[in-house]
Amino acid sequence: MLRILTCFIFLRPAGLYTRIRGNDLFIWALLLQFFRWETTALTTLVALYEENSPMLLPVPFGIEATKYRYFEIYAYGPYGLLIITIMATVIWWYGKEYATLNMTIKRTWTLLGFCFFGPWLPSLLLDTFLVRYGWGGPEVIIPWHMTIVAVETILLIVGLKRVFGIEFQRALRLGLAGGAIFLFLAGAVIR
Repeated sequence: MLRILTCFIFLRPAGLYTRIRGNDLFIWALLLQFFRWETTALTTLVALYEENSPMLLPVPFGIEATKYRYFEIYAYGPYGLLIITIMATVIWWYGKEYATLNMTIKRTWTLLGFCFFGPWLPSLLLDTFLVRYGWGGPEVIIPWHMTIVAVETILLIVGLKRVFGIEFQRALRLGLAGGAIFLFLAGAVIR
C-alpha cells in the first residue's frame, strides 16, 4: 500500500490505475477520504474558526457566521464522504453502459477516493499556513482550490479510461460532471 500511495502522491497514477482495476482497494480509498475530510476539518477549518477569517461565500440559511463555521468543523467529514458517494453513484450510473471493463460502484468510489486525495495533500499544508498568517482570503483560496479540483478531475478522466475502458470523449464528460458535482456540493455548504 505504501508503494501505491507513493506512486499516487508523486502524480504517477498509471500503476495505481492498474491496481484499482485488478484489486479491491476500496477500504484504502475510504480511509484516505476519511483522512482528507477530517484532517481538513481539524486543521484548516479550526484555523478559520479561530482566526475568524472571512467566509469564501455568503453563509446560507441565515445562520450567524461563527456558529456556521463551528458547525462546519463537525459536519465536514461526513459531508465530504457524502460528496464522494454522490459523485461515485452518478459516474457509475451513467458510465457503466460505456465501460468495457468491470465497472462497479465500489470500484468507481475507489477510483474517486484516490483521484481526489493526492492533489489535495499540498492543499492541507498551504491552506493552514495561509489562514494562520491572514493570507487565506477568497482571492487566494478560490483559485488555488479550483486548480486542485482541475487536477483531481483530470486524474479522474484518465482513470475512467484506464480502469474501466471508457472511451475518452465519454470519460471526459463523466469526469467533468464529477468535478462539477464536487464544486456544486462543496460550494453549497462549505465556506
